[in-house]
Amino acid sequence: KNNKTTTVIFDMSEDVQEYTYLWGAQVRLPCDMPDDILRDAIQSVRAELDAVDDFEAQGNDIVERIKHKFDEKWNPYWHVIIGRSYGSFVTHETRKFVSFKIYDKAVMMYKA
Repeated sequence: KNNKTTTVIFDMSEDVQEYTYLWGAQVRLPCDMPDDILRDAIQSVRAELDAVDDFEAQGNDIVERIKHKFDEKWNPYWHVIIGRSYGSFVTHETRKFVSFKIYDKAVMMYKA
C-alpha cells in the first residue's frame, strides 16, 4: 500500500508549494532525505510534541532531545528547528535535509 500522496498548495504570493503526506506529517518537496531517516524524524518530533503540555516553555528541551538522538543514531552534526513561522537558507549535507509541518508546528532538520 502506497501512503505517499502529493498535494499542491497555493499561497497569496502566487508561489506553488508542493507537499506530500508521510507518516502523518505534511512534508515539503523536494525532500532530500532517505525514507528511514525521514520516518525517524517525523516520529521523533511527533512523540516529543505529544509528550509536552507547554511547547512555549519546553520547546528548547524538545529540540535538544531530538538533536542529541539524531547525533547519536545518524552521526553528528544535526540541526533542529521547530516553530510556527520562520524563514531560512541553509547549506546541508546531501540527502540530509527535510522541512515538514506537524500539528501547528513547522519543523526543519538538516545535517551540516
